[in-house]
Amino acid sequence: MTQISVEGLLQLFTAVILFGSMFVPIKKYNAGDGFFAQWIMSISILLVGFCVFATQSFATFYPMAMLGGVFWCLGNMMAIPIIKRLGMALGILIWNSTNCLFGWAIGTFGGFGIEPRPASIPWLSYSGLSLIFIGGIMFAFVKNKPDPKPLNDKKATYQLYKLSDGDNNEKVPIDDKELAILPMNPETTTSSLSEETTDLISNNSSKIFGIIMALISGALYGINLAPVIYIQDNHNIFIDAPKDGLPYAFSHFFGAFITSTIGFVIYAIVKKNRPEINPSIAIPALIAGLIWAIAMCCLLTATSQLSASISYPISAMLPGCVAACWSILYFKEIEGGKNLILMIVAILVTVSGAVCIGASK
Repeated sequence: MTQISVEGLLQLFTAVILFGSMFVPIKKYNAGDGFFAQWIMSISILLVGFCVFATQSFATFYPMAMLGGVFWCLGNMMAIPIIKRLGMALGILIWNSTNCLFGWAIGTFGGFGIEPRPASIPWLSYSGLSLIFIGGIMFAFVKNKPDPKPLNDKKATYQLYKLSDGDNNEKVPIDDKELAILPMNPETTTSSLSEETTDLISNNSSKIFGIIMALISGALYGINLAPVIYIQDNHNIFIDAPKDGLPYAFSHFFGAFITSTIGFVIYAIVKKNRPEINPSIAIPALIAGLIWAIAMCCLLTATSQLSASISYPISAMLPGCVAACWSILYFKEIEGGKNLILMIVAILVTVSGAVCIGASK
């Protein structure tokens, strides 16, 4: 293995660690529907991109590369709604698998003006891809610790009384034990059953919609580097376009910022100038954006040194392993011996697949 490929792999695995850690700063804060948090993230991303642009002596701006940021931002806008409908495990499994498939296919087969870059050892690449998918399926069976259910705000609070024995007719509160044996109101029971049936139908529709969004989101994630690769492969159109991926970072990040800003403005208008904003999310979102931007710079460099057929599957699936480690060791979201064993095995299988793909170059 050449020195440049070793450097590329180091850049790639640095990106993996950072991508898997980017949501840690905002994990303990309520991000609402995610639009405000993403917009704040895009500001931090733009600042990092500008610093990189300055180190490049403010070289050529590539409007085509902005499309990559647009694709990423559109996919990321659906992340929180997907997780709310499908849960963390199933949502990430679907969009990461789709992301992995699209990215690997672009790198291996090319198309649309992109040159194919198949691995030197195809069977090893295919084997690694299969292991990554097996690991992803195993992640779907890991159960997280359920969040505490909030109290239903619509339930009224009542103070019940009974008449005490004797002539004074004094009102005495009913204790919990007596309240527990009070008969239920048939009308209330019927109404509750009707609401449960309606909720079940609504949940099924919501899940189908969540799966569709996850497929679309994964496809958008999977093609977000395609515009940069297209520029690099078409020197007859883009004269003197550098092979290094870093000069395209500012263009890519600027596209993400513009799209996120437009999305937030549209969202605020739809909400009639009352968007869901948690002031406490500002600094954590800036940190999350900083982490993502650094990771993306590493991925751009790694992709130009390796190939999309290697960097895409690894960067799509391995961050989930890093996030799982945070979930187990820091947030304590995974409990139970069987869950922990399944999680560890899934991580080992996924890492093995990533190693196979990396070695296939």
